[in-house]
Amino acid sequence: MKKRFVILFVLLSFFLVLSACTKKEEEKEEKAAYDLGGKTYYNTVDKYGHEDHSKIWFGKDGSFVLNDSYTDGTYEVSGKWALDENVCSLDVESTGKGSFTKILFEVMNNDTLKLKTSLEGSKADDMFSTTEIKGSDVKPKEETTPAPGGSDKEGSSGDKDPSGKEDSSKSDTTPAPEAKADIPCTGITSLYHNYWSYANEKNWDLEIRPIPADTTDKMTFSSSDESVVKIDDQGRATAVGIGNAVITAKCGKIKYTVNYEVRDKDAPKNVIVGTFQSKNPNSAPGYEPFVVFDKSGKFVFTENFYAGLGDFAGTYTIEDDRIYCTVNSVAGLALDSVKEIVFKIVDENTLKLKTELTMSYNSELFYRK
Repeated sequence: MKKRFVILFVLLSFFLVLSACTKKEEEKEEKAAYDLGGKTYYNTVDKYGHEDHSKIWFGKDGSFVLNDSYTDGTYEVSGKWALDENVCSLDVESTGKGSFTKILFEVMNNDTLKLKTSLEGSKADDMFSTTEIKGSDVKPKEETTPAPGGSDKEGSSGDKDPSGKEDSSKSDTTPAPEAKADIPCTGITSLYHNYWSYANEKNWDLEIRPIPADTTDKMTFSSSDESVVKIDDQGRATAVGIGNAVITAKCGKIKYTVNYEVRDKDAPKNVIVGTFQSKNPNSAPGYEPFVVFDKSGKFVFTENFYAGLGDFAGTYTIEDDRIYCTVNSVAGLALDSVKEIVFKIVDENTLKLKTELTMSYNSELFYRK
């Protein structure tokens, strides 16, 4: 009896071990089910008639090339990619714009990816698909008008009598064109929420677009201060005078606003005014560190944390290509030990941090918003 019990116990143990191994193999097969190598994925968000779209190519050797299309052009990022379950991480080795070190995609299926890192022209949660969009995906439907009298086939009686002359007694049977159904606007989108330019810059397309692109609702634009910026009925802006204004776009029942700043090209070089934000890959999208400089010589540097905020505040001075920020107060999670924060001016729209902080690191780039 005892021997029989031992045999049953051994068989049961063997069955449990075999089941666990099979389950692990199935999980391993499921994790490795995605196949991205050799494929190109296109950003499917941009459906507004652009000739170029953001896209990414995955090499079978583990390399990748990402072309990101934005308002002023396209830049290229390249490096190595790796897949862990349904997360595809791109280790950046070279970039044509920004300070990207890692870019993340979520693999939805073999034909669809979701971007989880905000780039210049592509935003977090944009969908990339293996289906390429060529220019606008909204094309007018071609209307075909039948020939009077119906059939146009050879040998048909149509509207002609046997002599070949048209029979005037027959009425025109051309059907009236079908009325196009109304397509309501469900949203409005744009690449940015804050825009700026110098005075006298004209015809800048802000790329504010309706959703869907083929809506029958008319889109209108207005400026809160036309002495600062004017905008035409096509959404193109002309900077007039130095200052700030709000541009409002309306489509159907949808309303959308963006901020517009016109700057003085000849402003003193010892004062830098504006907001600069990094593209820190360690921060949650939309919560990257940023610094604000005002014209009175004061600054506030905000480091975003997953658990809260940390602010450094004080005064700043500019010497040559360096901005020296003297910290007079800290708030939230900011470090009390930081007494000075230094930036290098790369150009009027780009700063390079020269101080190591908690969420921001030395040589991190900050871009003017």
